Amino acid sequence: MSGFNLGTTTALATVAIRVKDRDKMIDFYRDLIGFVLKGEENALAIMGTVEDKSENLWLEESPRAQDYFGKVKKLHHLTLRVGSVAELSDIFARLKKADYPVTILFNETEARIQLTDPEENQLEIYTQVNEAFSETDLLVASTGEHTHLSVDSHFEHVHLNVVDITEEASFLHEILGFENKEQGYHLNNQPFHVGLNEVESEVIAVESHEILGLEFLKFFISEENILDLEKYLSELKKEFFIDKKKSILTIYDAIGIEWWFVRH
Repeated sequence: MSGFNLGTTTALATVAIRVKDRDKMIDFYRDLIGFVLKGEENALAIMGTVEDKSENLWLEESPRAQDYFGKVKKLHHLTLRVGSVAELSDIFARLKKADYPVTILFNETEARIQLTDPEENQLEIYTQVNEAFSETDLLVASTGEHTHLSVDSHFEHVHLNVVDITEEASFLHEILGFENKEQGYHLNNQPFHVGLNEVESEVIAVESHEILGLEFLKFFISEENILDLEKYLSELKKEFFIDKKKSILTIYDAIGIEWWFVRH
């Protein structure tokens, strides 16, 4: 059991995806899903919720990266939790109007939309419900008021494809101190958790900068906790980078996804 803990205030800030066609991906995540385009810097599009400082999603254009469409890559799927049924309903209505292919799943406590973005990244959007729902109910609940994702919306789950589940689990639990629970590896008291799916795929070994898809995960972390992490990784003799100001620490996991810890 890992004795290390990232701290109770450490939280996921950004999911970064390497893309081929940034404009098409912006149109999808802004106009259909409801992210707000916060800014564009060179090849980077910064997107978030209506909260001023949120940067939940980065889209980094990389025309030279290989797409490997149709292949099993590092990302299995992302799960985006939205704040209410009304918000999910408006997303569904926009997708329906655009005739975008989706799968709808319901149970007694959740309503989920499953779909694939224009560059084959799997996305799941859900919210909690208090009663049984149907596709018709979801459409009827749409008011058109939620054109942008609310402050309560956030990426709650990243599910990874791995070639060796033991190796990736060790990274999450033994190195970063994620807690092993039923649904995956959880970050302390935060809702964010990671799931693992073991598969055989040579594409997973391709370096992140050479392939489209999930590029890195960025977390906000306190000054105390980033120093604790630096000390712990040094004791384990793990390779990592930390800048001179001790403001950003990065480390690669077993499948080559970069994890950023940024002092906040």
